[in-house]
Amino acid sequence: MPTLNINGHRVSVDDGFLKLSPDQQNATVEEIAKSLPAQPAGPPADDGLSMARTVTGGVIEGIPIVGPIIRGGVDRAAAATIAGLTDETYDSALKRIQEGTEAEKAANPKLDTAAQITGGVAGTVPAIMAAPAAFGAGGGSLLARSGVSALTGAGIGGTDAAIRSGGDPEAIKSGAKWGLVAGAAGPTVGAVVGKGVKSLIDAGRNLRVSRMAGMKPQALKYLARAVTDDGLDAAGVQSRLAEMGPEAMLADIGPNLQKQAGAIAATPGRGQEIVRTALGERASGANSRINATIDENFGPARIPSAIDAEAAGNQLALSPAYRQAFEQARPYDVGPIASDLERQINVLRGDPQRALQRVRGMLDVHGSNVLDTNPVTMFNTRQAIDGMLKTEADPKVIAALTDARQMIDDGLTRAVPQIKEADAAFAELARQREAVTRGQQVLDSGRTAPRPQELAQEVQEGALPQGMQIGPSAVPLRLSQGARAEIERIVGTNSNDIQAMNRLIKGEGDWNRDRLATLFGPEKADKVFKILENERIFADTNNVVTRNSESAARIAAQNELGGAGGGGFGLKESFKAGGVRGAARSFALDKAESVARALLPDTEGAARESLAKALVGKNSDSVVKALMAVTGPSRAAALTSPVVKALLLATGAAGSR
Repeated sequence: MPTLNINGHRVSVDDGFLKLSPDQQNATVEEIAKSLPAQPAGPPADDGLSMARTVTGGVIEGIPIVGPIIRGGVDRAAAATIAGLTDETYDSALKRIQEGTEAEKAANPKLDTAAQITGGVAGTVPAIMAAPAAFGAGGGSLLARSGVSALTGAGIGGTDAAIRSGGDPEAIKSGAKWGLVAGAAGPTVGAVVGKGVKSLIDAGRNLRVSRMAGMKPQALKYLARAVTDDGLDAAGVQSRLAEMGPEAMLADIGPNLQKQAGAIAATPGRGQEIVRTALGERASGANSRINATIDENFGPARIPSAIDAEAAGNQLALSPAYRQAFEQARPYDVGPIASDLERQINVLRGDPQRALQRVRGMLDVHGSNVLDTNPVTMFNTRQAIDGMLKTEADPKVIAALTDARQMIDDGLTRAVPQIKEADAAFAELARQREAVTRGQQVLDSGRTAPRPQELAQEVQEGALPQGMQIGPSAVPLRLSQGARAEIERIVGTNSNDIQAMNRLIKGEGDWNRDRLATLFGPEKADKVFKILENERIFADTNNVVTRNSESAARIAAQNELGGAGGGGFGLKESFKAGGVRGAARSFALDKAESVARALLPDTEGAARESLAKALVGKNSDSVVKALMAVTGPSRAAALTSPVVKALLLATGAAGSR
């Protein structure tokens, strides 16, 4: 049953009320105290309650500098409360409380010392975290940092001793000395202990996380180190894998990870088989993935000759339309046209003159000098001029023929009004045929290739209907079909060279991307370029890991099979170096190593196999989560060094008291 101490006497308490006799219920506190049997002067100093007070008080008192002030303030507040509720004086109550505290500390000296050290650590760690440079955690040499930490420790120890001793010079000197020693040792001891604790924490965390990821701890350690050496964190690994799509492997995202895969691929064993098989299977599907992405975004490829043949057939199919138009034709006087041609012939010289002479002769009735008024003659003459223009390169000849064609076309329109409908359809098909050829030049790097701005203008103008055509033109479609056919040709002729495929389709700068964006849209062009870039990275990984490791793989296989010539320091070399004793030691060590390999599990082989699965596996989510866990900062490890420094200072301060 709980009791209440009143003036050194104990009174039983039941459910929060004093348990008094009938005679005591109307008595004063003083009378009650006098009526109670005599009790010892204070509570036992080694019971559970006293030990709890020793711990809490020791923690508070152990806080450097301010601890004694806080402890004294608590005692004075308690004494003031007692003095206010009883007739006991403040000084008497304070003295009794302090004597009780000292008795409890004397009864529990080890507990008090541990509590004060704990309070010292708890009070010093925040200061170390807030001002690490003052405790030797800044830059500079170890000697300089130790010196700074020593001065800080001396200042804290001296000040703390001054407050606790009331300004005693000897106590201040002792406190400063212990603080100096503890502060000077802080950076060195903190670094050593911190490194050891960090290693233990990392090892435990690595073991736990590797089990969750289904990996060997050593394999996860190798993997995490390579990721760090590649300048990546777990979030960066996850982002890179997401960018490269479902076929991406950890071996693709950094040179150190590639080197690890290459080392495994060069070492005989199950790990080698895993790496080489996975990379080989992925490489065999590269063209299928590229073609599927191109088809999805640019559409299936059509053969240019088939498109041209289709358009040519459609042009031939217009013959009935032309015949129908000529059924309503009427004779036309081509005299003005002939006169204009003769005037130009008299002025021009050379090839332009000879070209117009040929045209002028076509307007006559065959075998005579009489002008032919049949509109069919004008139609055939216009077609002849079109044929001449296709093969002509002289700009002056082209200008003269173009002018002549225009005059004849104007006369033909007046003579055969309905011909322009058939002309529009024929011209549209002709433009489409030219657009297919032009589209195949889009990815060229020479002078024939259009600049992105020029291609955009051609597409815009090509969509406009010409003459009596109704609706938009199919020229932009034919341009894209021509470009798609060229991409098909590039992919087909470079199926075993992803680098060349990238170079020909993507080009050196941004022009090819801009051109394809004009023809197919920016989003679709980006998707195709992305798959090409991803496959280039995959091909690089395959080349680095497998092809460049062939020599190393042969050497490793020779060593494993015992066929490497002169590659090791064997018995003969040992004899040369150390005589009979050296040869004996070498023989004994070799035999011991052979026995150990036979009896012990192949931990290195298991680690290589585990690492191989992580580097080239498709299910990388668990591995990424494991990397997030092992590469993330450890709060406990970060606090180790400050706690060790604080513990040294607190221990030194306790030793000086």
